[in-house]
Amino acid sequence: MNPKIQTLLDQVNQTYPGTVMVRVGQENSGELHPDHVSQDALADRLLIEVPDQTQADFVLGNELLKMLLALNGIMPQIFFSLSFHDQDLDDQLISLATRMHRVVVHAITYQELAQHGLADEDTVAAYRAGLAAGVSPESDEIDGESLWRLLAVMDALVFANRVDGTDGLLADLDENYPRAYVAAKSLVDPILSADLKQPRQLRRLVVQTFTGVDQTLTDWELPSVNAREYVTLTSVLSKRQLSLPVKQVFDIFHSEMFDIQTQQTAFVGLNKGDQQNSFVIAPPANEADRPAFFRELYDLPVGELFQKLALPYIER
Repeated sequence: MNPKIQTLLDQVNQTYPGTVMVRVGQENSGELHPDHVSQDALADRLLIEVPDQTQADFVLGNELLKMLLALNGIMPQIFFSLSFHDQDLDDQLISLATRMHRVVVHAITYQELAQHGLADEDTVAAYRAGLAAGVSPESDEIDGESLWRLLAVMDALVFANRVDGTDGLLADLDENYPRAYVAAKSLVDPILSADLKQPRQLRRLVVQTFTGVDQTLTDWELPSVNAREYVTLTSVLSKRQLSLPVKQVFDIFHSEMFDIQTQQTAFVGLNKGDQQNSFVIAPPANEADRPAFFRELYDLPVGELFQKLALPYIER
């Protein structure tokens, strides 16, 4: 194992409540797909497995850095507590939202990997090959792949900004995905120019990405993802906000989606500042008990609510 990957693994194991192990498979495709990695948990052990040897150090390093950002309370995480009672639709929305979130995460991890010497001309060549294999070139019309192209090009622009020697990659984007390239650049530029050290700013960028992608889809006359309602995003709260009653920090609305735990239509807490889903709560099944439940909920200090929900938050 590359000593730099071993160092990252050791850092993760110093914080992770268990043991993290890594394994690389035998495939050698010549293509870099940063998210072709799996995590399997068994008791207190977590196995990170990369099936492809192509740029395996880059993929492992990326995954370990993402874990460090989460474990150290730097990068707000996403959770999926809602369902449309349509497994295919839920799976698609989870995949889309995860890829949007990773655009912001990769703005940090790709830079760190480059600075650690884990990205070189071979990495760039493999990334270009992976992009070409994974996303077909655009046609003149908006089609069923337009959203996936947009997300792929957004990630590619982050990669190109963080890794040296990517002129060829940028030429690929301009030639093969001109519509997605223009839209992706407008969405990614604010991320690349932002201070990526503060959790509050990172959360703002994730929400901004959710909003920007939906606006692009609207402009293209495609259905929106609506990740701001569907996806629960880690809250970043000050001490003062944690002591305030829920009614001063969040709005609660009755969604048309379903709570995965109760299988009933869901009640979602939206942050008043950005209207992003911050928690999902289950009221009593008996309708007669709900008015008292919500009165108590709205008066409850925010910190106590998150403790009751066992939902993580980041204190700023």
